[in-house]
Amino acid sequence: MTNPLIKSRLHFFLASLVFFIIFEFIFFYKLVQIFNVQHVVWIQVYMVLTTLFLLSRPIMTLFYKDDHTEYDIAKGDTKNLPKVSFIIAAKNEEDSIFRTIKTCVESEYKGETECIVVDDGSTDKTLDEMRRAAQELGTTRKKIEVVHFEVNQGKREGMYAGVKKANGDIFVFVDSDSFLKSDAVSHIVSHFLKDSRLGAVSGNTMVENRETFLAKMQSARYSISFDIFKACESVFGAVTCCPGCFSAYRADVVLSVIEDWKNRQFFGSKATFGDDRSLTNFVLDTGWKVSYCRGAEATTVVPDNYRKFIKQQLRWKKSWIREGFFGAARFMWKQHPVASASFYVNLIIPIVGPFIVVSGLLLKIAGGEWQNVLFFVVSVSVLSFAYGLFTYSLTRQKDFIYAVPFTIFYSFFLVWQMPWAILKIKDTSWGTR
Repeated sequence: MTNPLIKSRLHFFLASLVFFIIFEFIFFYKLVQIFNVQHVVWIQVYMVLTTLFLLSRPIMTLFYKDDHTEYDIAKGDTKNLPKVSFIIAAKNEEDSIFRTIKTCVESEYKGETECIVVDDGSTDKTLDEMRRAAQELGTTRKKIEVVHFEVNQGKREGMYAGVKKANGDIFVFVDSDSFLKSDAVSHIVSHFLKDSRLGAVSGNTMVENRETFLAKMQSARYSISFDIFKACESVFGAVTCCPGCFSAYRADVVLSVIEDWKNRQFFGSKATFGDDRSLTNFVLDTGWKVSYCRGAEATTVVPDNYRKFIKQQLRWKKSWIREGFFGAARFMWKQHPVASASFYVNLIIPIVGPFIVVSGLLLKIAGGEWQNVLFFVVSVSVLSFAYGLFTYSLTRQKDFIYAVPFTIFYSFFLVWQMPWAILKIKDTSWGTR
């Protein structure tokens, strides 16, 4: 007999999906009228592709399964489990690094683990906290090794140093301000046991510091990014970014590409950010599958002020352009046709977005057509609410309503970062340090 709770959640999920589909078609129809695109072919193509892409995402989640339960080792046999190496590179994270290490070494995972922590030239007490963790938390089966750089060399160098020190079968990369749930590693390792063709797995990261309005907007965005977009990519084994906050890789896969990844250059300059997206590209390009594990949960600290947040977003966009257009675009055509088409459409949408805002909003405002602008704002708000409601139907994510203000904030402000990111593409500064 079906559990009433499961049945009610399924009904809510399906109702959310139907609502989203109906609204998406209405939204598309009205935008065609507002933008008056009957004779503008490129805008017609853009709107059709965007609509199909946005419509396909919730539908594709119907095919996503976090299917590892029969291989789940959270409380299973400890024999012959792969050794896990946690790799954490940190700079000036004295407030969080001890807790990060603690959540790794106190995982429920029954196999052997080691934790390689790299201090990247910190000027605060990060190194002291690492050494305290090694002394207080390290054991024979859960070793903690500290690597210290006298001067800052960058996160990629720190990750590389950790890889060269590690001797596990699975490498788990964790950001220095991310915290793993106790069963997260067991779940993520189970995917590798289930599928021998799997080279990497993205964990499911949520926002830790959800106190401010800005943080709650990011929380809603994280949920949509992971529980819809990564879930869709995972259906085809083609997740395009295993985020640095919490992801796992087969050690032999990483070791086969680590030198090329470390020495990657962009127009003659050494790559200094986008390490996670770049490493994922190398894994996909060598023919391995990359998936997403919704059950492998972690939390991470996000920027709590707008200046730091905007700088982070600019860095992410530069990374996305570098590793998207000059990385993944070279080989994603080899993936499943649906995954390939989705990737290239998603690559184009943010680039064209600013031109759509100019032609569809600013020119309307200049012409006094405020009713159309108002409709656009209301429609985008309802569309983002539909996405947020859909993620709530999947995960009961409490901040889903904040997807609305985030989308408005993006549509009117963050959208302009894309052309700026293109102009600043050769700038290798981190921006938030």
